[in-house]
Amino acid sequence: MVDTRPYARKVRRSLLQRELMGGVPQTGLVGLFVMAVVFIYVFSMFFMIIPIVILYLVMRHLTKKDPWLIDIVLENIQQKDVFIP
Repeated sequence: MVDTRPYARKVRRSLLQRELMGGVPQTGLVGLFVMAVVFIYVFSMFFMIIPIVILYLVMRHLTKKDPWLIDIVLENIQQKDVFIP
């Protein structure tokens, strides 16, 4: 007798979800870290800690609903503009 049931396995939610570092995608967090290093250590602008923390909180809030939003925005910023006559 042949078993005609489809093959099925339980899939854990952690395998389907995106890995976020501190609630922010890795590319966004690395960008913020680079900005912090440049402004704070290179230019000695210690007051830039406040805008960087605010940007982090905004990015974290935006990725609560859609974890791919920051990557989509960064990809669209880097896309070349093409004028088709």
